[in-house]
Amino acid sequence: MGGSALLETLRAEVDAARELFQHGRPADSLAALGELRARLEREVPSGSERQLLLAQVLVSLASASFEVSGDLGRATALLDRAESVAGAVDEGAGRDRLLVALRGQLGLLLLRNGRNEEALTALDRAAGMLEGADAKDQETILVNRGVLHLERGDLDAARLDFEACLAIAERTGDEVGVSTARHNLGWTEFRLGRLPRALTLMGEAAAQHPIARLDRARVLREAGLLTEADELLEEVAEDFRHAGLGQDLGETELVRAECLLLTGDLAAARDLARSARGRFVRRGNRTWQRRAELLLLRCRRSAIEARTAQGASEPARRAALRRLAVAAQTFADRCRVEGRRDLARQAVLISREASLRAQLSGRAGGGPALAGARPAPLRRRDPLVVRLLTREVRSLAAEIGGDRRRAKVEVRRGLAELGGYQQTFGSLDLRTASAVHGSALARLGLELVLRDGSAAEVLTFVERARAVSTRLPQVRPPGDPATAALVARLRAVDEEARSLEGDPTGLETARGLRREAARLQHEIRGRAWELEGGQGAADAPPRVRRLAAAAEADGSVVVSFARHRSSWVAVHLDGRRAVLTRLGPVAEVAALVARVRADLDAAASPALPPLLARAVHDSLAAGLARLDALLLAPLDLTGRRLVLSCSGDLMLLPWGLLPSRTGTATSVTPSAAAWLRAREGRRPSRPRVVAVAGPGLRLAEAEVAEVVGRWEGSRALLGPDATSQRVRQALVEGDLVHVSAHGRHRSDSPLFSSVRLHDGSLYAHEIDPGAGLAGCVVLSACDAGLATTRPGEEMLGLAQVLLHLGSRSVVAAVARVNDEVSAGVMADLHARLAQGKDVSTSLAEAQRESLDRRSPAAFVSYGAAW
Repeated sequence: MGGSALLETLRAEVDAARELFQHGRPADSLAALGELRARLEREVPSGSERQLLLAQVLVSLASASFEVSGDLGRATALLDRAESVAGAVDEGAGRDRLLVALRGQLGLLLLRNGRNEEALTALDRAAGMLEGADAKDQETILVNRGVLHLERGDLDAARLDFEACLAIAERTGDEVGVSTARHNLGWTEFRLGRLPRALTLMGEAAAQHPIARLDRARVLREAGLLTEADELLEEVAEDFRHAGLGQDLGETELVRAECLLLTGDLAAARDLARSARGRFVRRGNRTWQRRAELLLLRCRRSAIEARTAQGASEPARRAALRRLAVAAQTFADRCRVEGRRDLARQAVLISREASLRAQLSGRAGGGPALAGARPAPLRRRDPLVVRLLTREVRSLAAEIGGDRRRAKVEVRRGLAELGGYQQTFGSLDLRTASAVHGSALARLGLELVLRDGSAAEVLTFVERARAVSTRLPQVRPPGDPATAALVARLRAVDEEARSLEGDPTGLETARGLRREAARLQHEIRGRAWELEGGQGAADAPPRVRRLAAAAEADGSVVVSFARHRSSWVAVHLDGRRAVLTRLGPVAEVAALVARVRADLDAAASPALPPLLARAVHDSLAAGLARLDALLLAPLDLTGRRLVLSCSGDLMLLPWGLLPSRTGTATSVTPSAAAWLRAREGRRPSRPRVVAVAGPGLRLAEAEVAEVVGRWEGSRALLGPDATSQRVRQALVEGDLVHVSAHGRHRSDSPLFSSVRLHDGSLYAHEIDPGAGLAGCVVLSACDAGLATTRPGEEMLGLAQVLLHLGSRSVVAAVARVNDEVSAGVMADLHARLAQGKDVSTSLAEAQRESLDRRSPAAFVSYGAAW
């Protein structure tokens, strides 16, 4: 083969080897490029074309070598050799293009190694020669410098580089370049704290490269969607592991560790952070090594509290906090010397928080105020978690210095900032998930108000910190035909999968359908995440005086429950007086609630043998009695009408079955603010009633006939008329909507909790926000009252969504209910409602009659009386 033909062949092979690198296969690229270098030097006669191609191979070798080994010295030596080879060629466009690309590549290698200032110098030099580069190299240099600007916190400069890259890519028709630029503009929005806009831009980019998916996972983590982020990170980590991309794998492990730390899986978080640190040490990347070490300090902080919860003594906790404070300060000093000011600042916050906690623990029994250090500075562009930790440190310092008023102000301002952050989301999913970031601050605030012992102040604080999403202005999304089509497809897929249940020949098909359903759910949720929040701020928590007046007008006692360390506490308003009571252990209550619900599920079975049925009923009665003793007996409110503001396990408790509540009205609400808002509406004198019968329930149509017979002018939706569209319409047009159908709670994806109708599932996700819902919704469906608890006292499930979107009252079950029992309770409920009794009273009386027949019905009245 002639020299010219061989050169063209080798040039094509070089392009193919570079493509291997671009597609995440650096080891394969390195091997191919090494062989091509040898062939060029051995087989092709010297000349300018050969020298330029050899220099190009050396530049690509530098990249592949660095990704595989992390050896920056070897990579830069290859770049030096490339510059020497190219420098021997006469000046011309080819040489100039190569030198621009070479300098841009040096900047990227320095950036990947954490040497940001040197990287900026190299990339600025490359950017100054852009006119001599081809379009693709121009895009690459601008993107890399934009990423570097983001690393350095210069967001305006980053945006300018990404916008310039986008303009070049659009002008040249480079679809990959357009996608890359849009994705990075989305990342810039993320760094500015505008997460919905970030997700929109990333969605438009539709980039499937593992790096793009890693960035999206980081946004989901910041939004509080920790499980979703971790699932995506697990996939990305496998891609990086397979490709041998050690730096990217280490970064992925670090983000996963953060997610696991926030969800409480401390051991897994620590293991991943250590693994990431090891990768960065081996690659000589000191910046990322320090980031991993900072996360390990956070793991160490969480471990102290975990050991305390397991019974470690207060002196042991105090000593551990002091050791951590010293270690974090030493780390901060090291980072400061190295010029890593942001990492140093975060480490100082960890050190000060630990030191202040240790001091506070040392004077837990009283003692003089200690001198507080000057307040930690607040910076607007810090990430939310850093700003909230700063508020926590400032609050602790004020408390140590004897200024409790200031300590409480810092907590209130931090929670207000969190509420403002939640308000930026239009999606209820993200509003509830993002509350995770305020958990530590909320715990501190409760500690402070409990120290003062003012029951009224405790009540105000608990309601300030709980379920902030219930006090945010609603956002009504614009009509979205694409989402509607996705939901319709999901409904069809779910129905097809359901039709294969119990069919051993359809197992593989059913698995495929479930995978498709999960994909559709993710896409639907992803579209909702892009909705931005509206104007306005969260409503202030209700004043105690107003709450007491409303309770007195209704003849009710409001009780607000909260967790304090390992126990529950409650504040109730008896007339105008607030009373604080310490209650039973959180762990015991959780175990009892789970046992009671399991017993109710078992008791609902019609085929339970008599001896086993007796054992189940005895266990159920014992569990209910013990819960009554732990949670209500100390309040001494037997026979009083109650409004219970609670969260977590207490939202899943069938309160009406507790011995002291039998036959007495009990309403359960996610927050006192939500109850106040719900009670403002009036029940019409002649309500528009719609009753719906779903498929597969033997007594559903008879139950609906019983309901319709109680209300003049009511209508029934049966058979083919009971569709998701007709029921959504009924929820908007009716005053009282009764649904007798199979219910399903999705703990992993609560907005896809549903009731089954003629055409498939009606999902919580598709209920129209802002349209105004029926004042009362009765869900005669098993498990329809279940909810997923999210950190920050946020609950999410079908009943909670209905309340959030405007229903005053929702009746739903928190466990399975026997079909005959359910039909009987529903008939009794509507008979009393039609007589003019409110829903809480009607349900309590109907449940009492059912209990008299030894047929417990685990229905709960959520919201306000209707």
